[in-house]
Amino acid sequence: MLQQKLVEDGISHQTQVEIPVTIADFYFPTMPRPTLVFVDGPPHRQFSRSVKDEEVRSLLRKKGYVILELEYSHYSDKIRDQLYEMILAGVKR
Repeated sequence: MLQQKLVEDGISHQTQVEIPVTIADFYFPTMPRPTLVFVDGPPHRQFSRSVKDEEVRSLLRKKGYVILELEYSHYSDKIRDQLYEMILAGVKR
């Protein structure tokens, strides 16, 4: 599981963090701007859902958050490792 890998590697984060307009899958207390990660599976590909996601994430960017969006079509250890590397790259920006 992705969260377990982050914990094992000592990466400071929170999961399922409620932000006033949504819930982020992962929250990283990066400075000077916190990073929110959204891991989007197949339901997020529906047009109405993707429009709503973009509206919410645009608002969060305006509020000063760094937004990292990761997509996958199915979950596996390989996908987990790819998502992990994307998170690390995004958090280290």
